[in-house]
Amino acid sequence: MDYIIDGGKRLGGEISVYGAKNCALALLGATVLTNDTVVLQNCPQIEDVNNMLRLLKAMGKKVQRKSDTVQIFGGLCTTSAPWQYATLIRGSALILGSTLARYHSIDLPLPGGCAIGARPMDIHLLGLEAMGVTVEETPDSLHCFGIPKGTNYNLRFASVGATENLLCASVLAKGESVFTNCATEPEVVALEQMLVAMGADIQGIGTTTLVINGVDRLHGAVFNVIPDRIVAATYLAATVATCGDVTITNCRPAHLTAFIDLLRPHFAIIEYEDAIRLTVEKQPSSYGNVTTAPYPLFPTDMQSLLMSLAAFSNGGQTTICEKLFENRLQHNAQELAKMGAHIDVKDDFAKVYGRGLHGATVQAHDLRGGAGLVVAALNAEGRSRVRDVEHVNRGYSNLAQNLVSIGAKITVID
Repeated sequence: MDYIIDGGKRLGGEISVYGAKNCALALLGATVLTNDTVVLQNCPQIEDVNNMLRLLKAMGKKVQRKSDTVQIFGGLCTTSAPWQYATLIRGSALILGSTLARYHSIDLPLPGGCAIGARPMDIHLLGLEAMGVTVEETPDSLHCFGIPKGTNYNLRFASVGATENLLCASVLAKGESVFTNCATEPEVVALEQMLVAMGADIQGIGTTTLVINGVDRLHGAVFNVIPDRIVAATYLAATVATCGDVTITNCRPAHLTAFIDLLRPHFAIIEYEDAIRLTVEKQPSSYGNVTTAPYPLFPTDMQSLLMSLAAFSNGGQTTICEKLFENRLQHNAQELAKMGAHIDVKDDFAKVYGRGLHGATVQAHDLRGGAGLVVAALNAEGRSRVRDVEHVNRGYSNLAQNLVSIGAKITVID
């Protein structure tokens, strides 16, 4: 599937954000912890979520979806994750902790996802081993077994996935677990809040130190998936690309502080509790020096958007340091160069020299990179073709149609 995009069409109006992919995947993984019904509202209808639902269903969970509301209930009939679903999405790893907590065993093919660099699971596995779980690895799968027990464990890096898996492993464990240097992303906080709603005993919600006292069982709950801050940032970047005037609703500006702070010196921004209005008159000369880092600092998932913004800035130099996924810099730098961008990449640094972009045929290599290319094409002079947007569809619901609704000219070629 490709997008044909005519650049230079000014965006204006109002656009709404839907539920966060990364939040929904973590909450879905946690439903393994109970046979009771868990209802997720504002659950996005995107391919990664659909694949996670297929995975849970294949393992025995009952799944019912009506629009953006999903009900999951029942137990697992197998603790072996089917290869055909587990290898499609990185989020399949998020059944690891919950399945061990509830069933004390799991066979998991190494998760799939985007080709954006090394994504080791050592922090997850070392934490589980500290809880008394036995981990056996092969080149393409994991076999883990044992009853998780309370422990003290310091994450060497504030990994979102590891924090989520260790949380789920500990809520039914015997005794107290203390985890330090935990991730504090909004999606992690949402998982903590849902687990408490299900009956878990968690102290330190939203902080880097979590204290979990295991309980005997968890029950069902009704929970809202938080708005997707990466989608909101994409709409903001699209507004910048077209010198637009757009109000983004159903979002939480407090979750976007790092990205908004990047834009604030250059553009008119009005923040509300659940919306943000951005008005852009002209492109800035540059965006300075930016380094990706764990929340609340600048997110790696917004780095591709920044690279596009910097590529069509007005003649200055922006330096980006990508500390998490090394391939993210190289992939989009190569594609943006086809549109006339001047980007020098060395190791984990990219120097981006702003200049006018022109239409070209480019290829989406991953989810966030593909969104960045769409933003660049909205700015470029002439017509662009963004190929393989199936990657983009993994994390965005109707991206083309939503942008068209506020003035973009995009044709979808299936």
